[in-house]
Amino acid sequence: MATQKGTSAERAGTHAVLASRRRVQLLDALRASPTPMTVGELAALCELHVTTVRFHLDGLTGAGLVSAEPERHPARGRPRQLYRALAPLGPGRRADSGYERLARVLAAHWAGAEDDDPVGRAEAAGRAWALDDLTDTPGAPRSVEDAASTIATLFAEMGFDPELEASEDEIRIRLHACPFESVARQSPNVVCALHLGLLRGVLTRLGAPETESQLVPWETPQTCVAHLARR
Repeated sequence: MATQKGTSAERAGTHAVLASRRRVQLLDALRASPTPMTVGELAALCELHVTTVRFHLDGLTGAGLVSAEPERHPARGRPRQLYRALAPLGPGRRADSGYERLARVLAAHWAGAEDDDPVGRAEAAGRAWALDDLTDTPGAPRSVEDAASTIATLFAEMGFDPELEASEDEIRIRLHACPFESVARQSPNVVCALHLGLLRGVLTRLGAPETESQLVPWETPQTCVAHLARR
């Protein structure tokens, strides 16, 4: 029980960070910068007060999205803090890690299976993942809006850097980063179908109203988008 509460608190904290427009703005600025940035540089670039920037950077750092380190060779006085965005895979994990090589081999093998339905099997695996493994996800009936918020939190925990976008017709969850990008680009029919199954499994677990769900891989060169609309 204690583990479940801790996990829920972590998810809530991560979602709170990503739900802030200013924090997303700062995170985007750090990701676009080829070098670490100071608080003053971020404040000038984003047209925010230095105190505001420090507050939001504390939240981003606490969520593991940004790292802070002292300036190594300051010109004078105390070294300044330098901030950089962490890779979606997290610190210390490389794209050619043993885990990702294994995932790449399994995805390629599954995609190339003859007389089979790799897309359907991958989606079913994603649904099973949501229904069987996400035991600390609340199962009470939710509105589409609440369900989208919970899904965004789960995707944030996995490293997708989600952003909620709402219109009159639907809710979109824009995924700015994919922790499985190199595998997904090689075997999108398997990896993206798995994530679609996860999305639909979470909707089922949440008892959300009947929802038309779709996941569009690489809607832009760098982002995928999940679409949720009431039927």
